Amino acid sequence: MGLSPLADAIYKEERRFSDAIDRLRKLASPESENEIYDLTSTLRTAVELVRCLRRLVPGLTAQEIHAAFGAPGDFGYETPLGETLARIYQGEVQP
Repeated sequence: MGLSPLADAIYKEERRFSDAIDRLRKLASPESENEIYDLTSTLRTAVELVRCLRRLVPGLTAQEIHAAFGAPGDFGYETPLGETLARIYQGEVQP
């Protein structure tokens, strides 16, 4: 996306979440369809909040990002988000 490394990492997670919701809906049985629909609607709201977060992070300082996100390990250093947070905190990339 090119906004910032953190926004790009959040976008990757956002896409993964949306894809998981779509897959969950496809796996729903006819008996569970209404419950699955309700659950996926709730999760779609969570994904929309992640989109809002992605739009807010460009321009934040590393200190502000750390206050909001905490430790990279909370997300897993091997994930795009955890790896990007670690690089921001180490000063390797600009937020």
